[in-house]
Amino acid sequence: MNGRLLLLSCFLTLGLAASLPAHGGTYRGPGDTVPPGGGGAATPTTPATPSTPTTPSTPGTPTTPTTPTTPTTPGVVAAPTAPKTPSATTGGSAGPDLTTWEFWWEFNKEPYLNLKAKIHSTGVSTGESPLLAGLSSVSTQNNTFAPSLHQIVEIVLPSLRTTLREEDNRDIVSSCLIALAKIGRDPEIPAAIAPFLSHSNQEIAETAALSYGILQHAEALPQLRALALDTKEGRDLVDKESGVPLRTRTFAAYGMGLVAHATEDPSVRKNVADTLWALLTTDDSALKDVRVGAVVALGITGVDDGGATASNLSDYLADEENDFLVRAHCPNAIAKLLSAHDLGPALTQKAVDQFLGLLNSKNTNTPVRQSCVQALGMLTDGDAPYAQSVYEALVHISDKGKDRQEKNFTAISIAYIASTTTGPLRDKAVEFLVRNVSKGSTQYRPWAGLALGVLGFRSAEAGDTLSPVVGQAVHTAFKKERSPSSKSGYAVALGLMRMEIAKEDIYAAMQKSRVEDFRGYCAVSLGLLGAKENKEDLTEMVRESRRLPGLLRQAAISLGLLKDHMVVDTLLALMRPKDGSVPPLSVLSAVATALGFIGDHRSVDPLAEMLGNDRDYTPLGRAFAGVALGIVSDKEMLPWNSKISQDLNYRASVSTLTDSSSATGILDIL
Repeated sequence: MNGRLLLLSCFLTLGLAASLPAHGGTYRGPGDTVPPGGGGAATPTTPATPSTPTTPSTPGTPTTPTTPTTPTTPGVVAAPTAPKTPSATTGGSAGPDLTTWEFWWEFNKEPYLNLKAKIHSTGVSTGESPLLAGLSSVSTQNNTFAPSLHQIVEIVLPSLRTTLREEDNRDIVSSCLIALAKIGRDPEIPAAIAPFLSHSNQEIAETAALSYGILQHAEALPQLRALALDTKEGRDLVDKESGVPLRTRTFAAYGMGLVAHATEDPSVRKNVADTLWALLTTDDSALKDVRVGAVVALGITGVDDGGATASNLSDYLADEENDFLVRAHCPNAIAKLLSAHDLGPALTQKAVDQFLGLLNSKNTNTPVRQSCVQALGMLTDGDAPYAQSVYEALVHISDKGKDRQEKNFTAISIAYIASTTTGPLRDKAVEFLVRNVSKGSTQYRPWAGLALGVLGFRSAEAGDTLSPVVGQAVHTAFKKERSPSSKSGYAVALGLMRMEIAKEDIYAAMQKSRVEDFRGYCAVSLGLLGAKENKEDLTEMVRESRRLPGLLRQAAISLGLLKDHMVVDTLLALMRPKDGSVPPLSVLSAVATALGFIGDHRSVDPLAEMLGNDRDYTPLGRAFAGVALGIVSDKEMLPWNSKISQDLNYRASVSTLTDSSSATGILDIL
């Protein structure tokens, strides 16, 4: 199951739920559309990233729809203007406009929301007693709203293990594998995962490989390495003499990156980086996903000799004989590697010079250009000697660039750079973004607004504050804007910068509108703003949105941000009505996933009961209960794949990364 929650709701509405996979799912923008997968044969005639059809170097797939032919989110209606309006780079193609701000936000929002940390911080914890250090603990003490170790060890893990052992339904098996890997805490989990590597169902087999990585056990690296490199040992693991399937190899590559990211052992990180580099440079398969997976995974390894690995990727990026889609992920990976450790200004300067050079070249493919824009923002310290040149290059692209996505990415990069300095460059950046909120192009304005929100958030995290003029500019834009999509962007920005004076206007606009996407983003904004006075209305929104799962989820997140644990009772009441009836699957899936996001210990028992109840609940409903248990009991505060989605060029998509049609990419899995 890799199906997204909102995608699920459509299939349920159309009576097609039986065919839909279900690991849970993530919302990725208007219409729940994610960039189309392009992981097929690496031929120049089958590009993966939609872009301007008039630019020869820009890949375009006019014959590949960006959304399923059936509407994916009847309950979360995309704004009727911006998302479906052809831009300068999308020509006349139909479907949602992938250049809108919503997609960036949905791929990057987790650290800004940090929902589970906020939920769990409400209680006063005195810490676990020493007796709880072992798996044999029987203590029931829980001083926070997080599930206790006792609940996880005595209820959640046994429930998942039993279900995994007794069930053969694809959705249930895959959801339990992911959930067990998220939770960890049990030395027997690797042995429970291993048999599924050779499962006849490819989705289950590749999920098992990825689960090793989500588990983050370095002991699993030999298996992941064997799978990724397609060795004899790897073929034995999958019981296929013909070779390890390419998708399984790709998932194993991502898994190695996840293990390296989590470990504190430099030798493990080095081993993983060497393996991934070998995979990147030796793989000659038609499916470019394997190589994309290797590059993206290298970026999150945090390897100590990041300079050497970054230098290797720099050479790979410079070689135009390499596939442009694989090269497109190199700038972001290089930036992440160089940012993981203080490796000195010389290496950063070298990378910045390369990215600027690629942006100055007319022969650079559009996805590579997009990534260079992102990487410059990730790498550039606003006080560095080259910062002014980077800033001017980004401003020039925002004005003269030919690709709409490349132009839009400049807003976020400028905000990133400005957040690292309090000097003159920050003043210039703020002035530029504020001016573009009111006088920029229609498409760029919400990006400038969101960028100011990001800048305000990052500045506050660093102990700095922005001029009140910044918040006032975004607030004014919010009040004047008529497009639901753009207005939503301003709402989120106001929430990020904690512009409390805007609460009443956001609330009033939310109450007046019937556009579910807009109402959902307003709810999130109110949560970020700490609008506790609106809790009752947001709770009522949850109750009334049981057939609008996207809005239900956003309203539940808002209440979670407000640390309102009563929402758990509301959600449980929707899941288990007083009259004893069984709610429709659309309700169960939405509620189960919302409970997972909230992460309250009171949801453990009902979710475990639902997972084991094959009498009253369908397999897909039970699968979502497994998904929710994994989220509630996750060993990490942020979703496991957020470390991959953060600052990723999601437009350079391959099917194993994110896939709008089948929802089987790693970023589509809850």
